[in-house]
Amino acid sequence: MQDASLIDDNAPPLNVHELVAAMQYLPMGITIIDRALTMRFWNDAFCQILDFPKDIMRPGVSLEQLFYFNALRGEFGPGDPAELVGARLDIVRQFVPHRFTRVRGNGVILDVTGRVIYDEDGVFGFVTIYQDISQEKRREHQLQAANKELQQAYEELKLAQMNNTALQEDRQKYYQMAVRDQVTHLFTRYYMEDAASRLIEQHERNIASKLSLLIFDIDHFKSINDTYGHLYGDIVLRQVGALLLQQSRRIDVAVRLGGDEFAVFLSGIDEDECLAFFERLRHAISVSKFDGVLAGLVLTLSAGIATHHVGETLEEMLHRADTALYEAKRAGRNCVRRAQ
Repeated sequence: MQDASLIDDNAPPLNVHELVAAMQYLPMGITIIDRALTMRFWNDAFCQILDFPKDIMRPGVSLEQLFYFNALRGEFGPGDPAELVGARLDIVRQFVPHRFTRVRGNGVILDVTGRVIYDEDGVFGFVTIYQDISQEKRREHQLQAANKELQQAYEELKLAQMNNTALQEDRQKYYQMAVRDQVTHLFTRYYMEDAASRLIEQHERNIASKLSLLIFDIDHFKSINDTYGHLYGDIVLRQVGALLLQQSRRIDVAVRLGGDEFAVFLSGIDEDECLAFFERLRHAISVSKFDGVLAGLVLTLSAGIATHHVGETLEEMLHRADTALYEAKRAGRNCVRRAQ
């Protein structure tokens, strides 16, 4: 948190040159185009991420020229370059906000986000941000593969009949790997699907009972990994998991969904009580302390909550809570939103 004593309300606003200089140091690629689709600004990271040579990136270069350069080197796949470029320009001229993932020919995976810029005359142009998420996607795929193997082991172990002590010990070891996350010791998604489905069945049989779901993630967790490394990121995850368990009851199902996303199913809890639970958890996490290089790190959370509706499936309930979580992120993070 910034020290209020360091804030000078009388300081002049940054000028254009200062803003441009600041954007040059950002790790993500940034471009600004005007209504005529002329490139008005780009930073060095944009050229590096998309491998544009310096002789292409010159004052007055148009987006159409960059699209043709990409089409000719195969970035847009097979097809007539003029048609490929024309189709993309038609989309850009609509000036609609967008976000998508693009896989380059060299295997680099980009997260591309575009937003409309307005001035007194209406639409001025577009600002687009390019982030290389290749490493993040590789880790995600590795985690998915590992979880798939664990799920298969879990299913096999449920069917297996183990008769001697050695087999029983192996069974317990693999069962724990399948149902308990190895970093946080919370339940895994695969265990959650069984346990939460049983909770929903109980709620369906007794509609007077209550069942709520809280989904949350750690704000800007990727920057923690990028700054300190994944080993320290795991320390943060373990601390959040431990605090979640401290706040939860024995009947609650606390889960690490993957990455820095967590969930907890709360039996006998309505929406307002679920909100109060989150506020207690958020406070406990915000005041928690770290040692060493993480000293001084303050964590905030974004969350979505949903209460179970009669006839609703687990997937539908998860989707509503997840949608509320993304609404909290769009609202600026460090907040919670209720599902519709």
